Amino acid sequence: MGKKFRTRVQGESLQRKIDADYEQYFCIWGFFLAFFVLTVYIWLFYFGVWNITLGLAITFSVFTFGVLVYGIRKSLKLIRHMRNCYKGMEGERLVGEMLNKLSCDSIRVFHDVCGDCFNVDHLIISTRGIFTIETKHYDRKKGYKFLYQDGKLLFNGRVCKTLLNQMDGEANFISEKLESLCGRNYPVQKVAIIVGAYIENPARDFSRYWILNESGFPKFFSNAKESLSIDEVRSIANQVTEWLKVSVD
Repeated sequence: MGKKFRTRVQGESLQRKIDADYEQYFCIWGFFLAFFVLTVYIWLFYFGVWNITLGLAITFSVFTFGVLVYGIRKSLKLIRHMRNCYKGMEGERLVGEMLNKLSCDSIRVFHDVCGDCFNVDHLIISTRGIFTIETKHYDRKKGYKFLYQDGKLLFNGRVCKTLLNQMDGEANFISEKLESLCGRNYPVQKVAIIVGAYIENPARDFSRYWILNESGFPKFFSNAKESLSIDEVRSIANQVTEWLKVSVD
């Protein structure tokens, strides 16, 4: 029986990062526990019948204490990273479910498209064009705010170049990949879907970037002009599927 294949699902890269964080977390505390037990035994030997010097007991105690301090600091960092990954994964899954509802013969949706050291959260290939989508997820209660004006993006009043750079890099990556797969350069619309934050665009400038809430994207997408035929969509989607498919164990 031959291997089965699938494309990646929303949040898959973040789930792998979370799994890696858990592995590091348990390795750190397993390492500490081993040295803690060894140190206890050495002290017991020092006060018992075995010939253990005070210097050796103190050395192991200091080393074990150092491992404890390192473990606490590293664990707090891992916990913060895991929380951020969980938050991001929730956003990707929410947006992914919304995009999957749009999926049909003329709209193909792909999730978690991996590049070198980064990933495109979602990719749409449709008769309305090709879209790369970066997802961000924030706590709505904290009142985060994005302002896009005069080609600049502000996050809570501060210039935020990171998101625009991400959108540029992801679109360029997909454009170059599609050209290598299909032999043609396709324009790619750069999209960011922000969950849980306010977005202002006073000039309604959507010429280069679509920075939208999850509720706004379907309307913008449905109003986009058709630029590809269904046959082109099928052809591109088939090429992308072959590129992205991974084996199912």
